[in-house]
Amino acid sequence: GGDTASAERVYRDAPPARFFNGLVAEVVAAAAQAHRGTKPLRVLEIGAGTGGTTAHVLPRLAPGSAHYTFTDVGNAFVTRARERFGGAAVATAFQVFDLEHDGAAQGLADGAHDLVIASNVVHATRDLRASLRRIHRLLAPGGLLVMLEACAPQAWFDVTVGLTEGWWAFEDRDLRPDYPTLSRTAWLALLEQEGFAAEA
Repeated sequence: GGDTASAERVYRDAPPARFFNGLVAEVVAAAAQAHRGTKPLRVLEIGAGTGGTTAHVLPRLAPGSAHYTFTDVGNAFVTRARERFGGAAVATAFQVFDLEHDGAAQGLADGAHDLVIASNVVHATRDLRASLRRIHRLLAPGGLLVMLEACAPQAWFDVTVGLTEGWWAFEDRDLRPDYPTLSRTAWLALLEQEGFAAEA
């Protein structure tokens, strides 16, 4: 329940955050522009946290082009996001969602999203395969997963988020024997195994 302003600045404004979130925003904006459905592009952001990625993506979406659902496992993050992003030009919704559990049981219908954003969140789950299967169920046929993940150990992770229990929660030891991140090659192979047409 503390002040998240410093964390928000790190995840939104640090040079790597600006660069990578900018790439995510480019992909989402292009998908919204190319969307040929009769309704706006249905975007779901999973594990949106402090809104670092959201802050880059929402301004790139034209009014009426998308419906954006912000989710996080923490109610405090969802409440803060509603205050920050509730007045966006595109329609928005905000809710608690835990990727460790089935989406339908939490009010997110299977096949109801054209695009899912998962920025540095999938690694924070116990079982990558199970998490990717839950995401796959949330996507409409032909839907797009825009996933951003660290692909190598980073010392600064270990002295920041590495001090939290969740960083070490992984149980899929065949994939991650001793560290939460996967290499780029391993991610691409895993995504293909789970039915995603992976592109780097």
